Formats: sequence, structure tokens, C-alpha cells
Amino acid sequence: MSYEFEPACRRMEWLDPFYKAVWEKAFADTIPISGTFELTPRCNFDCRMCYVHLKEGQIPKYGRELNAKEWLQIAREAKDAGTTWLCITGGEPLMHPEFETIWKELSQMGFFITLQTNASLIRGKMAKLLEQYPPRHVKITLYGSNDEIYEKVCRVQNGFRQVDEGIQTLKELKIPIEAMSTIIKQNRQDVKEMAFYAFQNKIRWQPTAGVKTSVRNEEDMIEEVRISDFDENVWRQQMKERLEKYPVNIERKPCTYCKDYRLGYWVTWNGEMRFCSFMDKPNILVLETGFKEAWKQLIEYEESLRWPEECYACEANKICFKCAGTLNAECGNPERTSKQFCEKYKNVLR
Repeated sequence: MSYEFEPACRRMEWLDPFYKAVWEKAFADTIPISGTFELTPRCNFDCRMCYVHLKEGQIPKYGRELNAKEWLQIAREAKDAGTTWLCITGGEPLMHPEFETIWKELSQMGFFITLQTNASLIRGKMAKLLEQYPPRHVKITLYGSNDEIYEKVCRVQNGFRQVDEGIQTLKELKIPIEAMSTIIKQNRQDVKEMAFYAFQNKIRWQPTAGVKTSVRNEEDMIEEVRISDFDENVWRQQMKERLEKYPVNIERKPCTYCKDYRLGYWVTWNGEMRFCSFMDKPNILVLETGFKEAWKQLIEYEESLRWPEECYACEANKICFKCAGTLNAECGNPERTSKQFCEKYKNVLR
């Protein structure tokens, strides 16, 4: 099957040529090769910008955490459907009451597993578990270079010390590490120190200031954390380059700009399949529907999505780089926009 656009997997230069060919084949045949299991909304940190964390008493209002038996059932069905790459995340995944059981079983199923964690609980029993069943890769959320910054961002004491201990443990175990930092008002002055910490520890570091509005928990602190002041001249130059080199094609469906289009999925802590962590829809219950049918319904949902009607005639649509997840988070629906969202692009164009 041919496409009028280049799928994102074709730009995954970091992949070995063999695996790149595998991803291309998966894209062509709509195979769910990549999945994310969001084990729990629990977390020992309380980060201001988190989009999923729920406190203990809030969890029953949104559903029930899947237990180990249920996660492993989904995993077996996912493997049969073609899933090879699997990311285990949360909340803080190590806080799932049956994490040890889930991790042991998943590790023996043959997945290429990435563990996404804040690293603060990787010690003692958990360190021994990861030594016995090492992940292929660990992504660590690094939000500061000292305890003071962690208290401002994650509202926890001794946070950096715990994270650093976990990172040093992973290094001793020779498990590959990558650090990801969300830059907000509370840690923006610490960026150079975070970069230096990553450099000292020989860790690849990926910072981002792209904080989105939360649609999945009860505490939306976007105005308290989002960095709203920026260099307008720099942004204008970026938009100019985008217009010249990579203009948005409004005729393409929204999900075709997503790296997981036709390839990946996200299963929430209460068992709903979606394609993005910033979506609160569709609500496809994997256990009741069965994995293959849930995947089929997810693809049908992706294909049905269209841009908001006003986008097709908008003067700024070629520089308005957005996705379904962004629209859902910022405007409340992937097929709806807002005057505030649109005006910033229109102003730059003018």
C-alpha cells in the first residue's frame, strides 16, 4: 500500500536497519508493534505538571486498577497480535501492588521492554528484581539537580537524593539510561545544572517545555507551571522555517502526524485502549473487547478523526503544528479548537 505522506517510522534514524524494516512492515500491515502499559496512577511524587497521577482516595472515582492477572492476559494477547516493543509506565509503575509479578512475567515473554520511572524506588528489592530481569532501556524523569528544586516541582522531600541513588544503582547494573526533563516555572533556572548532571553521569538528556493541560486528573495547574514568556523573534523564525521546509498539509488526517499511527497504542491503568497519553477517549475496554478487536476499533477511531472544520480554511494552517492529543488537551476535544489556540499562529503569520 502506498501513502501520500512519509510515515514517522521512516524517520527513526536511530533504529538498526533490520528493525527499521520491521517497523515499516508493521506500518503497512497495521500491526500493533509498540505498546505502553500504564500500570497505575499511583505515585510517591506529586509533580505539579503530571497528567495522570491520582491520590489513593481519587482512584475509585475513575475506575479500578487492573491486577497482575489482567495485565498479563492483555500482554499475551498483545504479543499474539504482534507487539514487540513495550513501555511500562505510570504514575510510578513500581508502586503497582503487584509490580514484581507483572515485571517478572512480562520479562519472560520476549518483549523489548522500556521502564519509565522517576527512579526513586530503585533500591533494595526492586534493584535486585531489575538485576535479575533487566529492561532493555530505562527512561527517567529528571526534574532538578537538588532536593530544593524537587520539593518545588514534585512536592516531595529528599527527592533528588532518592532519584540520584536510583540512577547510580542502574549505572552499576549497566542498564542503559535516558533522562527526560519537563521544564516549568519551578525548575527553569536549574536547566544548566540538570544538563551538567546528565553530562557528568553520561546520560542522554531530553528536555522539553511543552506542558499540556491535564484532561485526566483532578488538579490542573497549567497556569502555575507553564512557561508563557518566550522569545517571540525565535518563535517567529521557527515558524518561518516550518512554512518553508515542513508546511503542515491540512489534507492529511490528524493521526498521520503521530509516530504511533497504525503502529502503537496506550493502555490506561483502568484498562482502556487509546493512542496517546493526552487523550481521554476513546474508551475501548481491552479486557471486555479482546485485544485484537480493541486494536481494530482504535484504528477505526484514528481514521475517523478530522481537523476542526475551521482549520481547513484558516490562513495559518500551514504553520499550525498540532496533533489530536494537543487539541484534546488544550481545547477539550481532538476535533475542536479555540480562539486563543488559533490566534497565536495567526498573529505570527501576520
